Amino acid sequence: MKPALILSHLATLAVGAATAYVAIPSLKSGKEGAEGAAAAPTTFAGEPGRKGSGSTAAEAGLPENLNAANLGRSGYDMGSRDPVAALAAAKKIPGRDNRHLFTESVFTAWGEKNGQEAAEWAMANLKGTEKSDALYSIADGWGETDPAAAAEWFSENTSGVTREDAIYEILEAWGRKSPEQALAWAEELDEYTRSSVMDSLADGWASVDPEGAAKVAESLLQYDFGDEFVMRVAGQWAIDAPGSAAAWAGSIQNEDARAIAHLEIGTSWAQNDPEKASAWIGSLGSDEDKLYAALGVAMGWAEHDPGAALGWAVGSVESPEARQRIIEDVMLDWSSTDPSAAAEWLNGQPASPQNDEVLSTFSSAIIDVDPESAVTWASTISDAAKRDDSVATLLEEWIAMDGDAARRWVAGSKLSPELKTRFGSAE
Repeated sequence: MKPALILSHLATLAVGAATAYVAIPSLKSGKEGAEGAAAAPTTFAGEPGRKGSGSTAAEAGLPENLNAANLGRSGYDMGSRDPVAALAAAKKIPGRDNRHLFTESVFTAWGEKNGQEAAEWAMANLKGTEKSDALYSIADGWGETDPAAAAEWFSENTSGVTREDAIYEILEAWGRKSPEQALAWAEELDEYTRSSVMDSLADGWASVDPEGAAKVAESLLQYDFGDEFVMRVAGQWAIDAPGSAAAWAGSIQNEDARAIAHLEIGTSWAQNDPEKASAWIGSLGSDEDKLYAALGVAMGWAEHDPGAALGWAVGSVESPEARQRIIEDVMLDWSSTDPSAAAEWLNGQPASPQNDEVLSTFSSAIIDVDPESAVTWASTISDAAKRDDSVATLLEEWIAMDGDAARRWVAGSKLSPELKTRFGSAE
């Protein structure tokens, strides 16, 4: 089975057919707010109720400016010297997010310095999320200095998500340092854990030896994690040498792996150089390779300029199948993440057969999620015959899903008298 395009996110589409239909405020997510709070400059001296805490903090080695860079740097420095004292000092840091940034670096440094000591201390002194977070950071540090020992300890002394996350982190570092050894060790893991962590090994390995990782990737296709391994290798390789990665993708015999590699290379390449990535598509020999490369290019391009990705698709992608999937997926993702911008872009396009294709494809894609918006968008298609055909098809689908609601909406709409007579009701 071919991989589905990753951009298809069928989130709730509370999108009107134009900016005039709906106004959507811009809100920051809770995560963004938390990150912003952690990064904002705050000082001990400026915090109410902490008499003389500024000098105490300085004497303890804690930063006066609590931004992410300072907290991470001081946590790592103190954790390298005296981690237990650093953790005690962390209690003086205001704000949970600030303390977490600091202690994360403390445990990473401790893991690098003496991973087993750090891990055993965390197991004995911490509980719950605090313990699992600490062990993750320790695994990160320990994996950089002695990944083999770290892997063995966490495999034997932890379980569940904690064990899986730690091994995942360790294998990435191990893959950069001694990938063959890491692979041999990972092959002894239970099937479930191995399936969950092998993409991390692929990331590390491909970042330093993409050719070697690619060769191994093809030998792993018999396993359920094989396609994911190929995808990670392709993406990593394409960051620095997309042309070489593309040549490898073209040599893959396995049909699914070949498609995944072209998709991932197109995505990675287009994030950095969409023009060269789109030109690469024309050099490919098969329609199948062109399809997945085009889908990948559109995905990567849309991450920073969805309007340009759509413009490229309707103007340059020859395959109707690829063009339709790109329009559908980019518009669905864009309209769910930034509906106002998506609506503004659609409203700003000149009437043309290309724009009619976008409107028709997008309307058909959202009929199951937001039928009112689907019909309204379709009613803006410039070609009268295509408009009536698209609207009629959508109304038939809507009536099949929810006949009474659809007919009531049609009766009160500004659709043509013919459509209202055919699909509406007097209720």
